[in-house]
Amino acid sequence: MTTVNWEREPGEKVEEFVAALLLLKHPHGNRPTPSRGDRGVDVRVWNPDGYDIYQVKRYSGPLKPGQAKKVEASWKTFVAETLPTVPVRSWTLVTPWEPSNERLDWLGQLTAGHGVHTHWMGGCKLDGMAAENPALVEYFFGDGGQRLHRLMADALQGGREVPQGVPGQDLLQAVIARQRGLAAALNEVDPFYRYEVQIRSGRVRDQAWDSDLHSAVPVAWVQYRQLDEESYLLMRLLPRCAESLRLRPITTSVQLEVPVGSPEQQAVEDWLRYGAPFHDVPGTVTSVTGPPGLFASAGPGRFSFMVPSEGGAGRPDLEIRLLAADDTVAHTLDLVDVQLSRGVDGPGVWLSGTDRSGVLKFRFLLNGPDRDRVRMSLSALAGKTPADVLPAMHLLAALPDTPGIVVAVRGGRPLTSLWRPEESEVRASPLPDMARQTVTFLQALLAVQAHTFHRVTVPGLDEVTPEQAGELIQLAALLRGEEIRTTWSEITMTRGASAGPPPTDPEFSVLSASPVQVNLAGQQIVLDDVQRRVLYHHARPADPHALASAQPGDSIRLVPGASAEATIAVVPVSGPPQ
Repeated sequence: MTTVNWEREPGEKVEEFVAALLLLKHPHGNRPTPSRGDRGVDVRVWNPDGYDIYQVKRYSGPLKPGQAKKVEASWKTFVAETLPTVPVRSWTLVTPWEPSNERLDWLGQLTAGHGVHTHWMGGCKLDGMAAENPALVEYFFGDGGQRLHRLMADALQGGREVPQGVPGQDLLQAVIARQRGLAAALNEVDPFYRYEVQIRSGRVRDQAWDSDLHSAVPVAWVQYRQLDEESYLLMRLLPRCAESLRLRPITTSVQLEVPVGSPEQQAVEDWLRYGAPFHDVPGTVTSVTGPPGLFASAGPGRFSFMVPSEGGAGRPDLEIRLLAADDTVAHTLDLVDVQLSRGVDGPGVWLSGTDRSGVLKFRFLLNGPDRDRVRMSLSALAGKTPADVLPAMHLLAALPDTPGIVVAVRGGRPLTSLWRPEESEVRASPLPDMARQTVTFLQALLAVQAHTFHRVTVPGLDEVTPEQAGELIQLAALLRGEEIRTTWSEITMTRGASAGPPPTDPEFSVLSASPVQVNLAGQQIVLDDVQRRVLYHHARPADPHALASAQPGDSIRLVPGASAEATIAVVPVSGPPQ
């Protein structure tokens, strides 16, 4: 096993190694990247009652006067620049040299009077921490990391073979053992990442390309490998600490190849300027770095860049505000599933989110060389609840009349400048006209939902004929208490067993009642708390003799009398629904 010879190793490597030891021991700690000086902080670890601060020095022997002055300077910088700005509970000087009692007294005098617990972590503690992490010692002080590479390559090779010709149950146990052994071997030799290895059924090309990146824990790398026609390997690298990607970067150099003026070129430029993700762009991998044996060699491929999922605990809730002509707020829409990214080459910002129903997606390109831009896309409404998608449709329908849109903290201050849609942009978009028609249809569905316990969802709008939509909208008007005046040509009624004698007047009024049914996407929904009633104001029998002699169960044909006027209404059913 490789050991650390503190006196012979370069001081810069010693400081990097000690910082890595501390960060792996405290996975949520971080190593600030200073813009000017380190403010007396090399590693800081957050705790509920304040930060633990570590200042790492490379000194492997008794402190010389010049070294002591550097420690004093680091402490004074910490007191002046860090202590007033963040809560601190401790400050620890870390050196490979185990301090003498005299130097411990010196440190106590230097740091007294500031209300901060101070410590000196010396060589004994560092030796113990190094012994607990031989993989990290091997990585920093072994044969240039080559042994680590060989061990990882051996572990990967061992994971490729599965025993042949054994009973099914034994084979399953062998596969599980090999899979667990592979992950354990990789975990043992890699100090910066943990490995999850799974064998799944299916084909890699049929999987959602970003599905395994979304998880409750950070993921540094995901690799798929097709093993045979029916199964593939999934391997995920999980950082052991928040700084793993800085301690041991995983990088890929890619040369993207896009025709001038193509949509692919625009997508790549938006990524460079704003950080906007792009998908399926051709290019060539020119170099890769990272754990050996995990990465494909350089070569051509198609590439997608996405925004990694981040914890949004510190981000305020956002909303879209649509302004009226007098600059008051006409509509608001909660913005959820918010993603934020910054340009690689420029100050631009990409902001994305959807309404709560997930049907209307916004993509803002902010702080670019041109005016701020927003792109909106609408996904299918089928299967959604009308009440959920209606706010998004209201906003789209009002788009031609708005002076602008802003993103704001929900119930608070605007976050972006005003985006003013140009008339040409609105005219070119089919969304507002479609939204206006859809709003009426959705309101009709809501009216139906108010009279049934069945869940009413939006059908596929391309499957609804204009006649069907008109019937539903008409029914909604009736459900809201409106009456419809219409005309009729003839009706056929059946004489009931308990019907009274036929009318003797040549003309009479007829009131018919029937259940209210709605056909939505092939599903018949009965509204059992209302009934449809039609009043035929002037009716007469087509054959008076047939009416006079009609027996129970006979059909009687009626035609208009003095007028063909009829009134349609929907009224509540008396008594509880059956």
